[in-house]
Amino acid sequence: MFLALVSFSYTFDACNRPERHRQDPEIRVKSDRIAPQASTDFCRSFQANQYRLPDMKNAIRLALVTAFPPAQRSLNEYGLHLAVGLANHPAVSEVVVIADRMEAPLPELVLNAKIRVERVWTFNSVGNAPRILSALRRCRPDGALFNLQTATFGDRELPAGAGLLTPLLTRLAGIPNGVIAHNLLAGVDLEQTVLKGQPIRQRIARTGAAVVTRAMASADYITTTLPGYVEILRAQCPRSAIFHVPHGTFDTEKRDLSPFGSRQKRIVTMGKFGTYKRLETLLAAFDIVRRDPLHRDAHLQIGGADHPNAPGYMNEMAARRRDDSGISFTGYVAEEDIPAFFENARLCVMDYTTTTGSSGVMHQAATYGAVPVYPLIGDFVDLYRHEGLTGGHYSPGNEVEMAAAITDLLSNPDTAAAIASANRDAVMQIPFSDVIDFHIARLASLARREGF
Repeated sequence: MFLALVSFSYTFDACNRPERHRQDPEIRVKSDRIAPQASTDFCRSFQANQYRLPDMKNAIRLALVTAFPPAQRSLNEYGLHLAVGLANHPAVSEVVVIADRMEAPLPELVLNAKIRVERVWTFNSVGNAPRILSALRRCRPDGALFNLQTATFGDRELPAGAGLLTPLLTRLAGIPNGVIAHNLLAGVDLEQTVLKGQPIRQRIARTGAAVVTRAMASADYITTTLPGYVEILRAQCPRSAIFHVPHGTFDTEKRDLSPFGSRQKRIVTMGKFGTYKRLETLLAAFDIVRRDPLHRDAHLQIGGADHPNAPGYMNEMAARRRDDSGISFTGYVAEEDIPAFFENARLCVMDYTTTTGSSGVMHQAATYGAVPVYPLIGDFVDLYRHEGLTGGHYSPGNEVEMAAAITDLLSNPDTAAAIASANRDAVMQIPFSDVIDFHIARLASLARREGF
């Protein structure tokens, strides 16, 4: 097991470096830079096959293992929406959030009285699994839900890998549990990483990735936000209970969005930058866009922070553009500020060199009417094909193509407005309440089977 976790380091490192990802040849045959609307039949299928709650005498107590605000680790906002959604469900009596400890003390959020937050585990600690298991035994939940991605428990190899063994250990401890896997190490094409052309290191990396993937899939059930990951898991873990449950749309409130043509020519991007999410291509493309006299008034707003593996990256980028009044760096975007961040923008550009799961930024852009501009690679292709999300596209790392896609959408507001409307209709088909219903039904069934 120890050697497997060490070998996991190769794959983990490859997932967190800015390497290129193979394009999708089937879609890239288009000569224009605006992708057509895709089918949403898969999403409708998910809605039509909701799991029903079993007959229950009492409401259930659930534990949620996740990064959680006001801490700012990856998936913290998704964890918040999970906690609130679970607590708002009448079949749940209490949600105990088993959360990450904060580096600096901040006041906890004021939440539903049914939510209790326990700060238990520490980012980059190898001892997180026993701490989480101890907390689960103390709170005695009827079921536990893990909200995970590859670097949830650390950006170093052993802490990250050891933490991802926790769902398996939780099941062995007799606690029914499920996993939401936002990305998978097993889904990485190692020929597109720093291990290209190194077959021996690739075999070592695959061994470590397989151990961690099987440990996660050894939970009572595991869901992924993209159907491609389901295929990978079913091939590697044929006896596991594996489901595709889409990302879900947080905000389904009916709102009057600003007419697209009346919005300022504001372009936004958001994320944790410095590894596979970059800014160099976007900044170069934005300079090209502003050479057009019609778009000299465009403004680029950059929200977000450094990726843990790239400290100082955002400060470096901001320093390079300190004298450019057309570009602003706004830092971390809090949950309550997200609607305004996207609603007042025309476009949301994603400067990615590879992908590691269903894009939360793309879902937020679609929810609030900003047209996405993205590379047609990896998981963006899944979103295009299976959730109906579309927009402008370009080859990764190609600032000329990115600038052309941005210019096309800014110059054709009617086309862009139609894309924004279609994207919003698509994401509204999968409200986050459907995601919550699925997990409560699964955990309640497991709890009843185990006699909780």
